[in-house]
Formats: sequence, C-alpha cells, structure tokens
Amino acid sequence: MALTIGLRKHIARWQRDGVIDEIIAERLRKDLDDHRSGFGLGGILAVLGAVLLGAAIISLVAANWEAMPRLFRVGLIISVLWLGYVGGAWRESLGDRRFGQALYLIAAITFGAGIGLIGQMYHLSGDVSDAVLLWVAGTMVAALFLRSPVLVSAGVAITGIYLFTSLDRSTGEPVNYVWLVPVLLFISAGLIWYTKGRAAQHLIALLLITYVLVVRIDLDEVAVLWVAGLIGAICFMMDAVRPGLLDRMTGWTEPLGAYGFFMVLVALLFFQFDIASNDYADEAIPGQVLIGFAILGCSIAGLVLSGHRNLAVRWIAYTVFSLEVLYLAFETIGTMIGTASFFLSAGVLVLLLAAFVIRMERRLQKRQITP
Repeated sequence: MALTIGLRKHIARWQRDGVIDEIIAERLRKDLDDHRSGFGLGGILAVLGAVLLGAAIISLVAANWEAMPRLFRVGLIISVLWLGYVGGAWRESLGDRRFGQALYLIAAITFGAGIGLIGQMYHLSGDVSDAVLLWVAGTMVAALFLRSPVLVSAGVAITGIYLFTSLDRSTGEPVNYVWLVPVLLFISAGLIWYTKGRAAQHLIALLLITYVLVVRIDLDEVAVLWVAGLIGAICFMMDAVRPGLLDRMTGWTEPLGAYGFFMVLVALLFFQFDIASNDYADEAIPGQVLIGFAILGCSIAGLVLSGHRNLAVRWIAYTVFSLEVLYLAFETIGTMIGTASFFLSAGVLVLLLAAFVIRMERRLQKRQITP
C-alpha cells in the first residue's frame, strides 16, 4: 500500500513537471489499480487478529476445561466452528473479504483445538501427528468448499506442524511423513489453483525446502539432496532461459526460479557441511574448497543468467557469494594468522566484495536498460 501511494505521488510529480502527459499518467494509475493486491495491511491485521483471537479462545477453554460439563464443552466448540464458517460466508456474501477470511481462520484454529480437547476428554487413542493430520484434512476440505485462500495457507502451515510432530518416534509409528508431506503439498497446490491463493505458493516452496533438509538430517539420506538440487536447477534454468514459457505454465516464473536457485545452493552447502563434519580437518579442506568454488560459480551464474531481472535471485547470489568467500578465506588461512591480521584481512575482503557488488549492479542495470 505504501509503495502504491509513493508511486502515485511520483506519477503526479512527473505529470506536473511535464515528464509524462495526462494519457500516460492515467494509464499508469490504471495499471497500479489493476495490479494492486486485494489483501493489504488491513487484511494482514485481520488475519493476525484472528490468530490472536483463536489463541485466546483456546487458552480460555483449556484453562476452564475441567470446570465445564462435557456436553457444554462439545457445544462450545461446535458453536465457535459454526460462527466462524457460517459467519465468514455471510461476511463474504456482503463483499467483506478480509473479515470473512479472518472468521474462517478462527474456525480452523478452533477445529484443531477441538480435536485435541475432545480426544483428551474421551481418552481417544492415537498420537499428536495423527491429530494434526486430521486437522490438516479438515482445514483443506473447508478451503475447498469455501474457496478460501487463507484456509489454503493455514492448511500448508499445519502441514508444517505435522512434519515436525512426525519426528517424534516415542510412539514407535513408522515414518509416514516422507510420502505424506509431498502428497499434502500437491493437494495444496491444487487448492491454490482453485482458490487463487498466491500467498500459499511461498509457504509451499519454503515447506518443501524445509522438508528436504528434515529428510536429509532425520534419515541421513543424501539422495534427497541430489533430487532436490536437480529439480531446483531445472526451475532456475527454466526461469533464466525460458521465462515466458514457465510463466504460461505456472504464472509464477520469478519466485519459482528464485526458490529453485536457492535449493541448488542449499544442496551444495549441505555437501560442503558433510565434508567438513565427516573427515579430519586437514583432509577435509580440499573437498570444502572444491564445493566452495562450485557455490561461487553457481552464484555468478545466477547473477549473469537472471540477476538482471530477478531481484530475489540477485540478492540470494550476493548473500551466498559473500558468505562463501569469507568462509573459504577463514577456513583456509584464518587459523594461521593472529587477531589483528584476521580483522585486517576481513576488512579487505569485505571491501573487495563491496566493489564486486557495485560493479555487478552497474552491469545488471545496463542489461535491464538494453534487454
């Protein structure tokens, strides 16, 4: 919203100074209106308020749970669920999308609390991950019937909770999350297409990266890094080489390219960490340096191939490149120098990195001007 207001002020100033005429100014204002997000600060605050209200309801009920008759407890949960879903649908029918979505979210949170409280009240068998899985299913079904993008985001977030609750092996259950999480995220992707809830796309991408890291650490499975790195490289190259085709296929080319690029770098960093942690320190340095050069090469490739138009790729590349240069420098020569020399070499390296970033920015800006 603040960005839109700022752009409108610039448009008015350009028109006043004669830089653009009335026709172009009107076209720019219309373009801003057409691409303005319908879920601005007011929507974010409504969702935040819904989360806090849901937490308050759960805390209040949990604190007085034992003092309530059983029938009253069940009736209370059903009432809040009914008020949330039906009230949200009513607000949506009046065109109040923000508070309609907020009421849906309160109902979804209450549904999760209700599962836990009723399971406790009737001593139902099962572990926490089973209860969370039921919560995910209920939220996704509600998202489908109510066509709610907020509930799709909530379903992805609860899937993340399921991922971490599944890591508890105290119940002796087999590892189901390895195939269940991808299935749930695939269903969520379908719901995103159906509800047009674009915010959940970022949650899915972040949860997929988290899933790869969890499988790698929990099951000590190296193959998952190769698969994730390969898929990430395909997404990145598609965005870098054929952005138009990827946009027609997904409508999400730049974020997909950025997340793919990030996944490639994360896979390489994990390989470097594996070498550093599994071998003796002196023997591990050549392997770390080799992987380090691969990371630096990927960072520069990201800048050259799509950094001129994909801002997320550009800043991921800068960040990883800078950290990797510092890591390699201090891993190889840091132990051989004193404190003063350490700060001196650190200062020189950071200044050299700053000069590299400034030169790259000039080149990338030239490419933006002359595509």
